[in-house]
Amino acid sequence: MKNPYAPALMDDRGIPVVPPGGSSAGSAVAVAAGLCAASIGTETSGSLLYPASKNGLVTVKPTVGLVSRAGIVPIAHSQDTAGPMGRCATRRCC
Repeated sequence: MKNPYAPALMDDRGIPVVPPGGSSAGSAVAVAAGLCAASIGTETSGSLLYPASKNGLVTVKPTVGLVSRAGIVPIAHSQDTAGPMGRCATRRCC
């Protein structure tokens, strides 16, 4: 998967120089590429924060237990939670 802000930056083996992030990278790339206004990813240990930072997005990791985990297979029950990703934190800039 390529980072939408630097799709042509590849090393000599065809690996992106600017990776799109971790396990929620698909959600982050979709927002950064303009395919959707916001997306949801899951966070265990940087799985929201890393892709958001690599794709110029904002995110927040909700406090564990405040957001339903229905449909999420947790890696670590003490850490896993779902959170949003978007291009901005206010509605005006989207």
